[in-house]
Amino acid sequence: MITLAERLRAREGELAETIAGRYRTEIVDYAASDPVFVETDVLHVTRRGVAHVIENIAADSTSPTAEQLAEFRELLARRPHQGVALPSIQHAFQVFGEHLFAALAACASPDRPEELQAAIRGGTVIMRFANEVIRGVTQTYLDELADVRGDREIVSRSLLDAVLAGRAASASSVRDARILGIDLLPQNVVIVARAPVGDDRDPSAETQRPRTLRKAAMILRAQVLSRLEAGRALVGVREGEVVCLCPAPTADDAARATQAAHEAAPLLDELGMSVGVGTWHREADGVPAAYSEAREAAAHAIRTGVRDRAVVYDDVLVDQLLRANESAGRLIATALDPLREYDAQRGASLVATLQAYVDAGFSITGAARAVHVHSNTVLYRLDRIRLLTGRDPRTPRDIVFLALSLRLDVPQG
Repeated sequence: MITLAERLRAREGELAETIAGRYRTEIVDYAASDPVFVETDVLHVTRRGVAHVIENIAADSTSPTAEQLAEFRELLARRPHQGVALPSIQHAFQVFGEHLFAALAACASPDRPEELQAAIRGGTVIMRFANEVIRGVTQTYLDELADVRGDREIVSRSLLDAVLAGRAASASSVRDARILGIDLLPQNVVIVARAPVGDDRDPSAETQRPRTLRKAAMILRAQVLSRLEAGRALVGVREGEVVCLCPAPTADDAARATQAAHEAAPLLDELGMSVGVGTWHREADGVPAAYSEAREAAAHAIRTGVRDRAVVYDDVLVDQLLRANESAGRLIATALDPLREYDAQRGASLVATLQAYVDAGFSITGAARAVHVHSNTVLYRLDRIRLLTGRDPRTPRDIVFLALSLRLDVPQG
């Protein structure tokens, strides 16, 4: 093995140059690259690869060292930024391995069996090196690719900060938005996804947080873009939160953005994040307020354990208004107690039926469909609610009271 390694080492520079030349003639991304890039960066990486392989053959080491893998992850981390696709890098390593093995086999004397055996073993070293390096480089490439896409899709923090501060009309914001292909409309809805702070016991969570936030941003952006018709959303990561500015020129657009937040909430819950939505603002200078509302709604979702949907700021506002008057808040919050007691004693579903009735826009058939019962059963339960609470869910005044009670649904005792 050492003898063959020394013969290869004598041709180390020539081998690297020939392999880099093959990249340019056989792989499209390299052929389309600046010749200086291939003659400097690509050639340097190839030389390092050849040197490492020769070292490993001399040492009869079938696997690359941790230091060699780390070096190649760093050397190739910039390839996504240089327009080289991952399949092209994989193709390059295939060319690298094939060419080196052919050179190694040519170094072995046909009439010396021990050298032929050494060449076969050296081929194992070469192929293992290429396979393990590309496996390690692939994850690094994908992480970097997420950042490259972030340059276009997950907007830079400077632009996000400017818009959230109410400077959407500034020349720099307009320029950056144009570069990213994003329309900054005056009317917007802001969505915030955030995780609880300071209670994470997993020591690896902090190192995983950037990747988690990128994934959360992509999830939220995909949900929003699947529903918006007014333009591209502005999505970014800011202070450990994912922020989405949704263009919403009409009330219907605002409703679609809110629905997108509701749809994203269960997916983001899997990442440990809760979702809040601000109110619809029709002027650009309202964006800072919308952002503050969305943050408060997300914090409310964390405090109250809402996980299967987004919390809209209207919910938070109603909660704050009711709790500001202690007597009124207590009266409304305890209104459901008789229903809870009835449900517990009889295994009934009065509270669930009332919630379904409200969610269905006070539709009997809609509520029946939601709780999987006949419409007559819903009517019976609503009448039972009237008898137990003294408030008739089919009258406007009483249903408002009961709907507020559901929003403040805090069991007593």
